[in-house]
Amino acid sequence: MPNILFASNNIAHWPTAVAGSVPGTFDSARVPYSIAMSNYETLNSPQFTPSTGDETWFHFRIYNAGEAGYSDVQTLFKCYDIQGNTLVHIRKATSTRGYFLIAFLYDGSGSSLNDDCTIPLTDSKVGFVDIKYTVTTLEIELKIYINGTLGSTILFNANPNSYVAPVTFSLGCAFTKTLSATQHISEIIVADGDTRNARLDLLRPISAGAYEQWQGSLAALADDDPTTGMTTIAPDQRQTVNLSAYTGATNISNFVMVSQTTRGQNSPTGLKHTVRLSGVDYDSETIPVGLPLQYNITDFKINPATSLPWEGSDLSLIETGFVSVA
Repeated sequence: MPNILFASNNIAHWPTAVAGSVPGTFDSARVPYSIAMSNYETLNSPQFTPSTGDETWFHFRIYNAGEAGYSDVQTLFKCYDIQGNTLVHIRKATSTRGYFLIAFLYDGSGSSLNDDCTIPLTDSKVGFVDIKYTVTTLEIELKIYINGTLGSTILFNANPNSYVAPVTFSLGCAFTKTLSATQHISEIIVADGDTRNARLDLLRPISAGAYEQWQGSLAALADDDPTTGMTTIAPDQRQTVNLSAYTGATNISNFVMVSQTTRGQNSPTGLKHTVRLSGVDYDSETIPVGLPLQYNITDFKINPATSLPWEGSDLSLIETGFVSVA
């Protein structure tokens, strides 16, 4: 199974994002809302830890209800390295192409390669996009899959500027030109391996768990507001929560915990994510916490209590939370 580098269906991770509630534009059995976009909007991801291998995969579900025939060529997706270099740019194709995309791949030499995607996005139905970016010392490659089908491949047989894996990306509303036209994104995943057929189920805190050592309202952990949350000024403080019910498939490839953090000058400088099963705490490695707002993720790929793959029934027994570290 791949390592999950970023997972989101939360407008708190996307400054200026708005939650969409239109039925049929997202899977309400898995996530509470879509990320609704309109009228030239662009959303930028938090920085995530890059892949340590050659591949980075981006996955999202998408619903378009815009003007595909309009001549504007707006962006759907871009990704960037740690230096801010644009690695990939995917945008709407020309007006005669309907819901088709065109992709550009860069190597930093002042030129780019491009290719028209042969598979269109689905009109007025939820589809999914997977983007595979491969970079080695010898080549750079881009592949785009639309609803699981390969639609585009671009390859540089060299990497003259030593480009590396992406650490951020942006999403745009490629098929909108007026406020009445909308595009909905949901179930966003970044991984170091194949994301085709991946799904994301978002579970949220609903009640306190065994530990209640942090200050503040538990509701602030699930209010989609990055300026609210729980706090502590002391190290070794634990807070755990019970999660909303899981109703998805019985087979689970990864269980990931996501948080956003910031700290004051004299507060603890680290955080651990933790899961609690059968009265036993299983902590992640320490995550350094800086002064700016930052995104944190821990991928518990197997059940730490059994050392076996996760099952859906495990999630009814789990508490999740965090621990302050001096």
